[in-house]
Parts: sequence; C-alpha cells; structure tokens
Amino acid sequence: MDERELRPRPVFGARECLMLPAALCLGILWREVFTAEGLANLVFGNRPGPALGAAVFTAVIWAFVLLFLGKGARWSLYSAGLAAGVGLLTVFCVLTGSGGVRFVNFVLIFCGSVLAFFSLSGRSAAGLSEARCVPEAVGLFFRAVFTNWDKPFRALGGMKEGGKGRQALKGAAAALPVLVVVVLLFAAADEVFAGYFTGLSDWFSGPEITTRLMRAFSILFLSFCFFSALYFAANGPEPAEGTKKERPCGAPAAYLTALTLLALVHVAFCAVQFAYLFGGAEAASMQGGWAAYARRGFYQLALVAAIDLGFVLFCAVRGGRTAAEKALSLLICVLTLVILASAFWRMRLYILAYGLSLLRVMTLWAMAFILLSLVLAAVKVLRPGFKFWPWFAALGLYGWVLFNAANVDARIADYNVDAYLGGRLPQVDIYYLGGLSPSALPALERLYEAEPDAELKLIIDGVRSPVHAAGSWIEWSLPLAKYTD
Repeated sequence: MDERELRPRPVFGARECLMLPAALCLGILWREVFTAEGLANLVFGNRPGPALGAAVFTAVIWAFVLLFLGKGARWSLYSAGLAAGVGLLTVFCVLTGSGGVRFVNFVLIFCGSVLAFFSLSGRSAAGLSEARCVPEAVGLFFRAVFTNWDKPFRALGGMKEGGKGRQALKGAAAALPVLVVVVLLFAAADEVFAGYFTGLSDWFSGPEITTRLMRAFSILFLSFCFFSALYFAANGPEPAEGTKKERPCGAPAAYLTALTLLALVHVAFCAVQFAYLFGGAEAASMQGGWAAYARRGFYQLALVAAIDLGFVLFCAVRGGRTAAEKALSLLICVLTLVILASAFWRMRLYILAYGLSLLRVMTLWAMAFILLSLVLAAVKVLRPGFKFWPWFAALGLYGWVLFNAANVDARIADYNVDAYLGGRLPQVDIYYLGGLSPSALPALERLYEAEPDAELKLIIDGVRSPVHAAGSWIEWSLPLAKYTD
C-alpha cells in the first residue's frame, strides 16, 4: 500500500469551513471580472478589458492562499521569485494601456501563480527544477481543481451524532419553519420589507431567467473549483520522499546521430545561403524589394530557432554526456544564433520600410528570449547539473515585466511619428496608431501639431472620447484615466 494512503485524512475544521465563503467570493469575483465580452474587448474590441479588476482578483486569491497555507508555506528563492514577478505583472495590469500586452500578462499571471502555489504548498518543489515540470504542473492543476469537490459533503456526512456540526444542522432545520412564519409577518407589516421578496419572486419569473440561472450555475461551478484548489493547497498529500534522478532514456549513439544530422543541415543552410541571408540591397532586388525580402522566411527562421532550442535541451537533459554530444549541441546553438541574426536583420528591414507595430515588437522580444534561452541551454550542455527551468522561467517572467515597463504603445507611436517627420518613413498609419492604447496620444498630438489634418483630429478625439473610457472599476487603468475625458 502506498505510504500516503496510510496517513490520516485531513480534518474538515474551521480553516476548511472558511474556505467555503472564500471560494464563493472568488467565484463571484471571477464571474464579474473575466467575462467573455471583457476578454474579447481586451484583444479585439475598442473598449478596454479588465485591468484594475484583474489586479484585484489576483491580490484576493493570493491573500486567500497565503492565509490558508499560513506557516506551512514553503518559501524558497524560486517561489519568492515567481510571487514577485506575478506581483509586478499584476501592477502593470493597471499601468499598461495595451490590450494585447495585458492579455499576455493574464496568461503569465495565471501560469506563474499556479507554479508558485504548488511550490509554496510543497507539491512539486523538486519537479519544478526538472524537465518534467510542465506536464507535472498540468497534472497537479487538474487534480487541485477537480478532485476535492466532495469534501464539504463528506464532512457533513461524517459528523458525529453528538457533534457540534450535526447539532447545528438540527437547530437550523428546526428553526426554518419559524423563520418562514416570521418573515411572512414582517412582510405583512412593512411594505418596504415586502418589496425585497417581490423582487426575489420577479428574479425567478422574469424573461431573463435562463441567463440568471446560467450565471448562478457558473458562479457555483467556479466556487467549487476554487474551493478544491484551496483545499488541495492546504491539505493535499505530500510529495513522496526523494526525487527520481534523471537518466538517459536511450543509447548515446541515438542522440549522437540525431545531433549530427541536425548540425549538418544547419551547416549546409548557413553555408549555401549566407550571402542571401546578409546580402543587402542585391539580395533584396532579386527577391522583389525590401519588404518581400524582409518577410520571406522570417517566421520560418524564428520557428527553426525555437525547435533547435527544444531539441538541444532535450538531448542535454535526456541524452548521454559524451564530449561529441556536447560539441554538436554547442555547434547547433552557434548556428542557431546565426539564424536568429538573420531573422533580426529581416525584421529590421521590415521595420525600416513600414515602422513598428505591437506584433513586430513582441516578435523581437520573443526572438531575444529565444537567444538568451539558447545561452542557458549551452550552459546546460556544459554543466548537466545546471537547473535550466528555474532560470528559463525567471528569464521569461522578468523579461516580460521589463517589456511592460517600456510602455510599448507609446514607444511604437513615438518611433513611427518621429520616423515619418524625419523622412525615414514614407507614410504613417494614423488608423493603426489610433487603435493603440491612449498611451499613443502624445505622439498623435505631436503629429497633428506638425501636420494638421481633420481626419487625424477625429481619431484623436475618438480616443479621448468617453466611449472608449473605462465603463467600470474593473476596466480602470492609469492610461485610460490619464488620457480620456
């Protein structure tokens, strides 16, 4: 029998009872903040999505988790780093005006919080440093969210005959008929009091009953999920003692062959097309101009770089440790850097021709992230004991925090307007700049001062219009409050 099965089940005590209203609070708050319409507007619409609301929700769930963990929280450098990164991104949800950037923040806040909670509760402190951390975290997530729904009902069924819980339930059942009579008498004596119950009756009989019931069902479903997660974090089974050490899953010859073939392909590609990759104006003219040259193969090269990173890392973690494998892995890393340099060059040409956009800036950030990850992978190749995944997670998390701090929408607008006014761009897309967050307004106003245009004035007035301002506290953010009327 498994050792964990011999441990006594956790008692459903006062702490677990407090989890019930906490989970209900989280369910209601999630339903109010993260609506489908709000998230759709965040990415595709003209209205702002959740900003302050998302920050409040993140703060509340972290407060509940830390409350229920109490002194049992297992703080480490890794968990503290994740918590600090999540906190910074939560703040930037309010400071950032870009919907696309805020959406990525939501994803990273969610993933970072899940990993941090598991680390704090001691569920996967060892696994988070290893290659299996991602599937392990996914499995733990579904276990946490869906495996403890029965605990409140089992707690009720397991009450002792003379216990306080069962006596409380008996008292509530006995008082219920009396309460009904008293409420009816109060309603007959006071019309205002009776009006509340009339409204309750209308709630169940109105034309929007289906929507209301679906809303109530979704809140109930979310509350059970949050309760299960809180219960798992505070009372779930401890991880088994010891950690299974990684070892090669195959013969060294297999990894050596795979690395050799991949290296040969990269050498041939770089040798044959080196002049094309960095050929300059001649290559551009042969390929139909600067724009076509810049676009041609850019995303393919970026994808190849990501595949190379994963392949080298897999071989470093799961393969052998021979000198030949290390040499080939490092050669692939170097050749991948050449490919990344080509992709950077192509994107630079495209930016020179058409200016910056949020997608182009995010793509540049992703390539920089891959480049630095390759450096970490090279360290993993040279030092097998190097903990790649914590450094990889920290690089991604805090790299994105710096991306938020750059106020990207303002930088995009400033670059495009300055390049246009300086003669480096033939034209500037005022409609695209007007679709950015209000942080782009200073650049648009500077463009209007230099070249007054009625259409540009309409765009500026539209961004400042109350129509695009935050409709509630959930959508409030600093750029909206600063630039909209």
